[in-house]
Amino acid sequence: MVLSHPTALLVRLLHVTGVGVAVGGAVLTWAASRRAVSTGRVDAARTALSVAETYEWLFWGALGAIVASGVGNLGSLGLAVSGLETTWGTTLGVKLGLLAAFLAGSAGRTLFVSFAAGRSGADAAPVTATTRRLRTAYAVTSVVLLALVGFGEVLAHG
Repeated sequence: MVLSHPTALLVRLLHVTGVGVAVGGAVLTWAASRRAVSTGRVDAARTALSVAETYEWLFWGALGAIVASGVGNLGSLGLAVSGLETTWGTTLGVKLGLLAAFLAGSAGRTLFVSFAAGRSGADAAPVTATTRRLRTAYAVTSVVLLALVGFGEVLAHG
């Protein structure tokens, strides 16, 4: 199935927008948790946790758009998709493998945020420890998403 030119552009726009939300939100959430850790303030830690909760909802919505439009992008290439024996095909395989591992880690991150939000009324020590974990989780999320963007750039432009 080959998509019409306007449809292919719309699919790519959806893909890039979803990636922008995922990457930008991860960096913003990392910055909020980093600020909370550096100040050591409980209110900043609670704000970082609130930002993380919001990001998780946006992330999974954006991810749905990214996956759907990624399949659409591959569909627009039609028969031009190379097998794994080519450099392009190997790059796609590595990207999809990294994406699968990232999704598993993201599910764990989302569960962590959900459980942390459920006990956010606790005293300052657990909140600060939670914020340190959030800082690490969103730093890793940001780096992996940027690596996936790099793979996408290579796939799109060689």
